[in-house]
Amino acid sequence: MRRILLVGFGGMGHVHYENMKRIPDAQIVGIAGTEHDRKAAEETGLPFFLSITECVKSLSVDTVDITTPTFLHKSHVLEAMDAGCDAICEKPLALSSSDAEEIYRKAEEKGRKVYLALVMRYTKEFSILSSLIKDEKYGKLLKADFHRLSPMPEWTHGSWLFDKNKSGLIPFDLHIHDLDMIYALFGEPVDVQSYAPVDRQSGFPCYYSIDYHYRNLSVHAEAGWLRTSMPFTSGWRLIFEDAVAINNDGAIYVYPYKSDKIDLTPVYDTVISTGINVPPTGWYYEELKHIISEMNGQEKVRISKDEAIGVLRIAEKL
Repeated sequence: MRRILLVGFGGMGHVHYENMKRIPDAQIVGIAGTEHDRKAAEETGLPFFLSITECVKSLSVDTVDITTPTFLHKSHVLEAMDAGCDAICEKPLALSSSDAEEIYRKAEEKGRKVYLALVMRYTKEFSILSSLIKDEKYGKLLKADFHRLSPMPEWTHGSWLFDKNKSGLIPFDLHIHDLDMIYALFGEPVDVQSYAPVDRQSGFPCYYSIDYHYRNLSVHAEAGWLRTSMPFTSGWRLIFEDAVAINNDGAIYVYPYKSDKIDLTPVYDTVISTGINVPPTGWYYEELKHIISEMNGQEKVRISKDEAIGVLRIAEKL
């Protein structure tokens, strides 16, 4: 049984709390955060602390689950390891590849483990995506397109998301999900080119159109925080020699050459409301359940050190 301290109790903190408490091998024993988090945390009935170190001194904790704003991730992971705990960290692990390298060096020195919570890699949608490409059932992959578009995220406390030094903006916050999948599937691109016009109101790019160039393959992605009333949308399209596969917000269909479409839409046994701008889903339950199994040695680690650092290295270029 993993005894877990949950750090941060904003939107993602609530997501981790609601999902983690349904995992048999995990027990949240306390919550740490700021005074802003205290009132909401009191509703859980769990003890509340203002620091990781304070909690670990008071309770028996072996795992720290970090869901704080991005600019705090590095310091909180390092504090967790100094306190003798393994760490689960929401994406991104850090705001630079050099900071990520420092985190992994510290983990090796301390004999601790760091598990990165980049949710899409743990989903059934990614498993289907990966299988379609690797099986080559429909011939060679000619083109891949990814998209992830969100209404402007104005709900964040203190508007930290709109500060490049605190969130890394779209490359580190929104697009990193697709970048992580692209890196896992295709590796390091030969070249990266992006179109990212500066938004006149915010003063930074709110929309990115990105081309990842590989030998004999072109991968395109778009990501944006848009001034729109449309709901959050994400997905991908694969063009093969003998079929097209489309994921539109989790509905996956393959359209083979001279054959009826095939429905590959996944079904999740456990679906939990998020309370954020993502509809009720099984994504986070599958992610956290798998990470707990990784920690217990029952599953292979899904996101490697090299992948975590490589993704951040590309995000820096964007």
